[in-house]
Amino acid sequence: MADLHNPKVARHLSSPTVRRKRGFTLIELMVAIAIMGVLAIVAIPSVLNQATRSKQARALKYIGMVNRAQQAFFVEHSRFAASTDELGFADNHAPPDYTYSVTAGGGGLEITSTRATPTNPALRGYAGVVFATVDPSGQARLGTVICQGGTADVPVPTPVAVGGQVQIGNCNTL
Repeated sequence: MADLHNPKVARHLSSPTVRRKRGFTLIELMVAIAIMGVLAIVAIPSVLNQATRSKQARALKYIGMVNRAQQAFFVEHSRFAASTDELGFADNHAPPDYTYSVTAGGGGLEITSTRATPTNPALRGYAGVVFATVDPSGQARLGTVICQGGTADVPVPTPVAVGGQVQIGNCNTL
């Protein structure tokens, strides 16, 4: 049995190697938790921002896909489709977080627009516009543009025919 009153044994029990084996002190744990808290405060907004940008990118990709499908549909049928169903898109495959609507025609122009209305007010709204014009040689030309709105705001592009060309007003283009 060890004699705890012996100075050699008492010195051994209070040595740094014996104290380290007991575990962490409360102050060390509190410092570690405080550091993790600061890192979380810095990292969480960045992660949430990336999630928002990802949702918006999916909506942009879908609008672009619908625009390209409208161009192909126009080449085959000499008119734009009135819905995504007519284009062959299943609405349940559209990216979530947005509702999509297709509007054909406008002001006597061959034009269609697809709107992506966000269901979350933190997301931006988008509108894709596809239009047909006739160049001076009589050839049909198709054009497309994607407009970006503000947070929880969907742009309402206004097409105007000017000298045989279509100009899109009220559109912050991407």
